[in-house]
Amino acid sequence: MNREHYARRAMKKRRRSRRLGVICGCLTVIVLLTAFAATRHGKECVLEEVFLEAGREISADLFLTRQTEEAVFLTGASEIDTAVPGTYPIEIKVNGVICRSRLTIQDTVAPAGAAVPVTVRLGDAPPEASAFVGNIYDVTPVTATFDNIPDFTAIGRQQVTVLLTDTSGNTARVTSTLTVLAGGEPPGGADTEAPVIVGPEEIRVLLGDAVSYRSAVTVTDNEDSNPTLEIDNSRVDLTKPGDYPVIYRATDAAGNSSEKMILVRIEKSSDAMVAEIVYNLAREVLSEITDESMDDMQVAYAIYRWAKSNISYVNTSDKSSWISGAYQAFTQRRGDCFNYFAAAKALLTAAGIENADIVKSDTSHSRHFWNLVNLGDGWYHFDCTPRKGEGDDFFLVTDEELEAYSGTHNNSHVFDPSLYPERSTVSVQDQIDYSAKVLRR
Repeated sequence: MNREHYARRAMKKRRRSRRLGVICGCLTVIVLLTAFAATRHGKECVLEEVFLEAGREISADLFLTRQTEEAVFLTGASEIDTAVPGTYPIEIKVNGVICRSRLTIQDTVAPAGAAVPVTVRLGDAPPEASAFVGNIYDVTPVTATFDNIPDFTAIGRQQVTVLLTDTSGNTARVTSTLTVLAGGEPPGGADTEAPVIVGPEEIRVLLGDAVSYRSAVTVTDNEDSNPTLEIDNSRVDLTKPGDYPVIYRATDAAGNSSEKMILVRIEKSSDAMVAEIVYNLAREVLSEITDESMDDMQVAYAIYRWAKSNISYVNTSDKSSWISGAYQAFTQRRGDCFNYFAAAKALLTAAGIENADIVKSDTSHSRHFWNLVNLGDGWYHFDCTPRKGEGDDFFLVTDEELEAYSGTHNNSHVFDPSLYPERSTVSVQDQIDYSAKVLRR
């Protein structure tokens, strides 16, 4: 009996040991799998390489594939000089996992400068090329050379082109004027005085806001009471934080001209993170529906078709800001007219197409939001919100064409014309083949 008793006890011990071994093994596997999954998840959330334009701000969010992850930037941003192109190793902790990436700083933006007219007398020492350009701006040092050597012996006025080159090899040309006077000739006589441009050296704008370029400066002239003013804001990207040059050029009736460059500084606001996400989402959509061969009208039509076809209509939305409305449209692919308007605004802005917001003035029946766009031929209505029935294509329509629909559909698009840019009265509907989804323009 004792022998059998001890045998049973030994067998029970062996069974308990085996069960404990199995349990411990399972727990070890679970811990390892959990750690592996966390590590893999963390690494999947970090890009292998990030390209940053020289002079831009570094942040941990640039390296994330999803902006919802918790990230800590381990590499000190202050240790990296973003004005110096190169590749730098980066460490970033995502959800507790340390991940590695590379930051490549590249300088692809050409310098900018404003033309400075120069007057010399015959026999004077020739001025350097840099004398013809003022307000030179670039994140790296810039050299100025003559693109065409002026003739300092030719009395009269001639154009001079100066080549600006930064340390990365990016170049820009600035055209100025050289006036050579005969020896001893006073600079009097005819009107040779250029207009004076007065304005701030810098305009600060929150990310996503519009810029009133013309209201920032005033132009005066000694003879001409109404000199012309041209504004080159082609290098401004309202969708990305950074400093961008804007060139103002004023010309009087006698042909005298002057230039002034100011910086437009796009800054992050409290909801800048969401704004950056929205513009990134907009750029992703644009990369899918457009290509470099398309002109602005074709791009605008692609945006119109995408918004109308890829967002499902529901009756409610968050109207606290157009940024939040666009975010809902891109991430949930549903919303009401505010979401259609907001998504179109983000896409048009990201595509570099001038646009404005428009709101229905008569809200007794319903509220409504849509867009205005200007492709270079004037402002037109642009409404992506789908409606039941015929005649609901509001791509580049005039006031008259919109009112024809609104008058038979419960005043769907009543608005105050005085509040918005003047719209074109020329119809372009005969240039659009809706059935084939192809533009004939």
